[in-house]
Amino acid sequence: MELGRDSDTGGQVKYVVELARALGSMPGVYRVDLLTRQVSAPDVDWSYAEPTEMLHLRSTENLTHEVGESSGAYIVRIPFGPKDKYIQKELLWPHIPEFVDAALSHIMQMSRVLGEQIGGGQPVWPVAIHGHYADAGDSAALLSGALNVPMVFTGHSLGRDKLEQLLKQGRLSREEINSTYKIMRRIEAEELSLDASEIVITSTRQEIEEQWRLYDGFDPVLERKLRARIKRGVSCHGRFMPRMVVIPPGMEFHHIVPHDGDVDGEMEKNEDNPASPDPPIWSEVVVVLSFPLLGSYSLCINCLVMGNRDDIDEMSGTNASVLLSILKLIDRHDLYGQVAYPKHHKQYEVADIYRLAAKTKVEFVIYFSKLRCRLILSIYVQFSFQFAYTYPYFSLFGLVLGCFHQSSFHRAIWAYFD
Repeated sequence: MELGRDSDTGGQVKYVVELARALGSMPGVYRVDLLTRQVSAPDVDWSYAEPTEMLHLRSTENLTHEVGESSGAYIVRIPFGPKDKYIQKELLWPHIPEFVDAALSHIMQMSRVLGEQIGGGQPVWPVAIHGHYADAGDSAALLSGALNVPMVFTGHSLGRDKLEQLLKQGRLSREEINSTYKIMRRIEAEELSLDASEIVITSTRQEIEEQWRLYDGFDPVLERKLRARIKRGVSCHGRFMPRMVVIPPGMEFHHIVPHDGDVDGEMEKNEDNPASPDPPIWSEVVVVLSFPLLGSYSLCINCLVMGNRDDIDEMSGTNASVLLSILKLIDRHDLYGQVAYPKHHKQYEVADIYRLAAKTKVEFVIYFSKLRCRLILSIYVQFSFQFAYTYPYFSLFGLVLGCFHQSSFHRAIWAYFD
């Protein structure tokens, strides 16, 4: 996976792939297919053209039934849209029907194959269809209706909330927003997904109470009343709303290698047990500052983890705009040499960045994008954690860059949200 190559290859891709892999390893799951688009283009990784990629092979240990050759978790890449061109998600909407037809054909064929293996000759249909993001939700709703299979939906980020925030910024008109982001088509797909879903998975209560409530197909108060009536066996008079379930994203720890001193945060150095060399990523992210604070000097480390890039001119328009805006803010606040923004990082190096925070025990502020919401994670000397989803990103970014002292940071953050 080329994570961080553009705005369409971020945290959501990692989330969905790890979910498929985890589901494939569960005892009660025989096969998981992750359907996506096949791309044979010279400007993307060759693996995007592979029709099938195995994520997880079912183990035969502790299983009472025979495991067939088609079991496990797979990425299934379906050709639709321009065959030799990688296009952004906003341009895929006209090609959704083509994807649905091809996906339906794949599901029917796979159901017959699984029927021969484990169904006694009868087709084995999917237990559920899970759509991720608006375009996949639109596709999942159509497939769910055609196959009479329950649908689950995860929005990851929502169009109505994004539209509101962009309008508040005042940089683009409603027509310009719709032209750039195809936002009305996205909202239409999310409304359809609401109507078709049995369950909608969210990461936080805030997503339910403040984002999903903007949609015609959902009202949090009415949803709770309908749920109570269903539990009591009372008629809902034909009204239905999907069940909202909060499942905070988890994390895979298999790639994290424990180091000596991780438990207590101390790295003891002695002749019998010399400390291992510092991870290479440390030299990329460490910027140690000395500056007056209340008549004294303090240390601060500022690191901006902004995906992976080679050349700004080769980045997508949206990503290049984001990075240029950040560079302008650094220039405006005269912070050259005081902020680290490495061009590349690997997944295992993220643990090393957090390990650096524990070792140095200074204020450590990390900015990163999480599924197009801006998750501000502040790690202080006392190791207290605060999470906040916020728009617009750049106003907060510029505000935070100007204050390094912990109490000042607290005041600035809460003043911004109030």
